[in-house]
Amino acid sequence: MSKSMQFKTPVIDDVLSSNVDAMLQERLLDLFKYAMRSVAVTLARAAQFETSDFANTAVSGCNGFTLAIRQIFPGKRGAWLGVFESGEQQLEVVGHLE
Repeated sequence: MSKSMQFKTPVIDDVLSSNVDAMLQERLLDLFKYAMRSVAVTLARAAQFETSDFANTAVSGCNGFTLAIRQIFPGKRGAWLGVFESGEQQLEVVGHLE
């Protein structure tokens, strides 16, 4: 029996960062993992968020970013590409659920 996407473990496969410090990157990666798992349980193939849509982003310093997330292989909910952007700051993330 297959495990629900909701209960699979998010894994980061690759990260490309531009003008994002290590501490902020870790917090954004946590948001990506949460978003990846949340979107994977739906029929959506892509989604876009403002980081302010997530609880506690103001406290963690992640406010002001947009996150665009989409399936890498359309119709396959296991692999995802996410792009965070805010002005000159950008973080591209590839991840999957296992």
